[in-house]
Amino acid sequence: MFQRKLRALKFHHPDNFNVDDEQDVRTLVVWLEDQKIRFYPSEDRVLLRASSSVDWQDVFTKYLQDLKCPLDFRRQVSVLDWMLGYALRLEYADNCKQFQHIDILAHEAQQATCPDPASPLARLDPVSPEFKSGVMSLALLLNLPQHTHPVMVFQAARRLLECRFSQHALSSVAQSSQQSKEIFPLQKMDLGFDTKKKALNQAAKVLRLLHIAELRHLQTCVNEIIVAVQTLTANPKTDERLGKVGR
Repeated sequence: MFQRKLRALKFHHPDNFNVDDEQDVRTLVVWLEDQKIRFYPSEDRVLLRASSSVDWQDVFTKYLQDLKCPLDFRRQVSVLDWMLGYALRLEYADNCKQFQHIDILAHEAQQATCPDPASPLARLDPVSPEFKSGVMSLALLLNLPQHTHPVMVFQAARRLLECRFSQHALSSVAQSSQQSKEIFPLQKMDLGFDTKKKALNQAAKVLRLLHIAELRHLQTCVNEIIVAVQTLTANPKTDERLGKVGR
């Protein structure tokens, strides 16, 4: 739930944090105060650091009051989320100039781990001029719109190739090519509402059609699951030697 914020704050085990574990929660609170928030002087954090104390919850309540937390203290998840956001704001304020020069998409691409270190994708540098020019050439080849962030264009190209050239997509195209198609003009589609702007109306129509296509794909997957389950349950194999007829 809090993994992205915990990683941004460089918490020592963000993937293993359990919000339902009371000890994990107390450890996180102490860590936030010691490393990020630092609202109390070091000598006044003794009671908060005593996370195994029976009075710790009362100490934590007073701490939230001192921080002027606007939430209901009984809503632990919301309070933790507020504390993490508060710590992030302080972290940003302390390193404002450093964060202003970070390219978010490029940073995320560099931080992403490749499942196979031997893969050519593991050696890509998303901020290099060669990567940018290659992605732009690929976008032109695939007729994708240009974008200022090459990483986003690369992700769009990957998504397009997966949708259009996967084995399932190619077999679907082969089947549909044998069937007659009726083209329905977008202009004749009833949107159901009017934004008073032609361009927005056209974009809304496209989004609605994409949503319908996703729903149809979802329905197809559900039907396939139902058929698979029926195959197992409609004609079960039985051992007649274990059965008994009559009394």
